[in-house]
Amino acid sequence: MFWQTLRGTADEAARDQWAHRTERSFGPWGRMLSDGDAVVGVLQYGPSAAFPRAQVLPAGPPARDAALITCAYVTGPDAVGAVERLVLEALADIKGRGMQAIEAFAMRYPDQVPAAERATLNHTLFDMEMLEGLGFRPVRAHGQVSLMRIELGGLVPGMAARARAVIGDLSPLPGGTPLPA
Repeated sequence: MFWQTLRGTADEAARDQWAHRTERSFGPWGRMLSDGDAVVGVLQYGPSAAFPRAQVLPAGPPARDAALITCAYVTGPDAVGAVERLVLEALADIKGRGMQAIEAFAMRYPDQVPAAERATLNHTLFDMEMLEGLGFRPVRAHGQVSLMRIELGGLVPGMAARARAVIGDLSPLPGGTPLPA
């Protein structure tokens, strides 16, 4: 609930209200990545206005025309690949919904922090180097935190082939359920 409120309360009713309200207005607000029956990654995103905390962060606020990637939870031996795959899927999804850009808050980790450590487990601040490698550029910074943005209008069909080369084909979730659109 960090992003969904200004106070970060863990009120289950408030969380459910946010989820239903956001899904009604935006549709599915994230992605899940599985390996067989195991969930190895989850990425949350949606319209920037759906995340009140982002409006008051020092490097913010995010633009109203952008979707905002707010957090990821990733495990497994290829955490970096899982985060990249989830972000690439989000780019395609958001472009398909007609939005113009995606933004995310990021920080530049010290060189001695391995890339795998930067991607593993729960993150609300993404690895700036990884986002730059995917085409994001800084909008503004405050201290170690930057708001990063990628314009989606410039994505071309060749990007889909590159994404497939990086992330492979998508697998259904356990039980044959397709990944959310």
